[in-house]
Amino acid sequence: MDFVSRVKSSAPPEGQFELFWLGQAGFVCKTAGGKLIVIDPYFSDYVQRIIPEEGLGFKRLSPPPCNADDLSIDALIISHEHGDHFDVDAMPLMLKNERMHVYTNKVVYAELLHMKVPETRLHLMEKGMSLLLWEELRLTAVDCDHGDLTPEALGFILDFSFTKVYYAGDTAYSPDRLEAAIQAKPEVALLPINGAYGNLNGITASRYAALLQSKVCVPCHFWTFPLHNGDPQEIIENLPKQAKNCSLQLLCQGEGFRYGSASV
Repeated sequence: MDFVSRVKSSAPPEGQFELFWLGQAGFVCKTAGGKLIVIDPYFSDYVQRIIPEEGLGFKRLSPPPCNADDLSIDALIISHEHGDHFDVDAMPLMLKNERMHVYTNKVVYAELLHMKVPETRLHLMEKGMSLLLWEELRLTAVDCDHGDLTPEALGFILDFSFTKVYYAGDTAYSPDRLEAAIQAKPEVALLPINGAYGNLNGITASRYAALLQSKVCVPCHFWTFPLHNGDPQEIIENLPKQAKNCSLQLLCQGEGFRYGSASV
């Protein structure tokens, strides 16, 4: 069964969700109610196209598991404006699905308005803001530390009532800036491990997972571009030492897993 068929046929029971990794920093989440949430998907070769001076540094090394218009997305979450998170080339294909709503920061929001996306389909998120998307999901924007050049970058807490999932976005290990996420105590943490451009690496991601008191850590943001680095072996070795009560879900592109309890 191909990736799109697996997502379409996924039917997590009440009290569970299913999470798939798209590669890079992108995820797909299927709820028990059948809603499809996609976070920071990168489908195209946009980054290499806009930074030709880097040569092969941002050549895509692994293909996406599907095309941009293959998924019937209900909510698209975009954490910040960098091209591997805000895929401008893929946006027109995703936006053909008229029921898809976008939840993002002010920089991407402004760019989407410039692209003539109807304002009724856009939702501006700022740090500390919380929105009830549906009865089964509340979305909260939290701070992250992606450097002075990206001050509006966001992380997100997805609260399914029976559990919380934390998408860190691109962030350094800055516990003072990340206090809201730490206080939320998310059971599932989706953390970058590339260690480039100020991001967490496998060692600091392990340390952060311990602060979050997460039960599951899913690493991302590696093995897409030569210049992005990222060594999964670091988190394989360090998570058991730093966060003893947290298990590692190391996914390949297109792979997923269910989380929660059917008895909740």
